[in-house]
Amino acid sequence: MIKLSVLSEITQEQFTEAAELWNLTGVGNPARGDTLEAVQKTLAHGGRMLLLYDDGLPVGTVWLSHDQRRLYIHHMAVRPERQHQGLGRRLLKQALAYASELQLQAKLEVHTDNPAALELYKSEGFQTLEGYLAMIKREI
Repeated sequence: MIKLSVLSEITQEQFTEAAELWNLTGVGNPARGDTLEAVQKTLAHGGRMLLLYDDGLPVGTVWLSHDQRRLYIHHMAVRPERQHQGLGRRLLKQALAYASELQLQAKLEVHTDNPAALELYKSEGFQTLEGYLAMIKREI
């Protein structure tokens, strides 16, 4: 049975479950600085961590943060053997419901070589921001 946990606080164990899914699916990257402390900071300011469990096994996750204008959808991941079963759509719909509740736009990044995710996001109304490139400065 699938159970959704919506977290406004996170334990080390829950973070480890999410991070393992990120690593399994390739969305994890130590250079991003996605630590327990970073997640806890965003949750303390209205963010959420969603975790899907199937009989106690974590099968999906998404991390949400916001800046009072946009809800940022980070690191949506579904266990590889459970992909294409509607779990990602369930996570995305829950994220969009939270954006709607807060009356925020929703924004995310997706890698160009992830056609399944691109199709999911487009089917839920996301559009590319024409003319924009994502840029980052990790070392400050």
